[in-house]
Amino acid sequence: MADRAPVLDLATLKAIEEANLNSFPSERSVVDGAWVARLSPGNPARRVNSLNVMDPRDGGSAGRRLAEMRAVFARNGVPFHLRHTPLTPPELAAIADSEGWPRSGDTDVWLREVDGAEAGAGGPDDIRAVDLAAFMAGFAAVGGTRPETVASVALQRLAEALGRVAVERLAFRAEDDAGAASGVVVAVVDRGLLGIYDLAVRPDVRGQGLGARLVRRCLAEAQARGCRLAWLQVTAENAPARALYRRLGFRQGYGYHYRLPGEAPRMVSKVLRQRPETERGSG
Repeated sequence: MADRAPVLDLATLKAIEEANLNSFPSERSVVDGAWVARLSPGNPARRVNSLNVMDPRDGGSAGRRLAEMRAVFARNGVPFHLRHTPLTPPELAAIADSEGWPRSGDTDVWLREVDGAEAGAGGPDDIRAVDLAAFMAGFAAVGGTRPETVASVALQRLAEALGRVAVERLAFRAEDDAGAASGVVVAVVDRGLLGIYDLAVRPDVRGQGLGARLVRRCLAEAQARGCRLAWLQVTAENAPARALYRRLGFRQGYGYHYRLPGEAPRMVSKVLRQRPETERGSG
């Protein structure tokens, strides 16, 4: 699948990618210029276990730096993934292409301006702002975004990641007449941008507009905080979500996917052999 050309200027694209890092912090990180290794051992989520590059111009010495980054992942017990975005330097993409790294997880980043149209969505109704514990309980109760996201380990890892958010985190929960959770969503405010994550609606109430109301509540909060742009991520195969976001005025911004080396990391082993013995035994 060919990536669509981004419709954003470089500064806005970088700001959204930086907000993405801030919205879901990894447990550990290693920085080399614009190259950021995100590491969360034991967490299966690729978004917190991947190499992200924040400037397409920072491709110098790509082979050596890639080997060193793959060594970092190996040392921390995390499978290596390259998160390929429009900010990925051509030199790094060329290595992945030449070695035949398969791609997976095609995802679009969609966005819309925050124009005040949703200002009335924050009034009293069945959607209320909640703390992280109430959000997590609701997320589990409605079945999460996919069945695997409500496994006990997955719930624990999600709570840990959300608990590390240092910028403003917002969580909303909808409840039915009996007080049971019917839908949840998380949003993160970062420097005039609002990122929307983990929208989940209980199966028996889907198709009744609750997902749209949850998103509109996030947009209303964005407007109240002076945000200029709202953004979210949606996978290529999630047709219902894409239809919902399109109706709410979101449009394509850019795409990303993951690249995973198919062979055992021979160059990682080479880099590790070149490290001092004390360093090879650390971590």
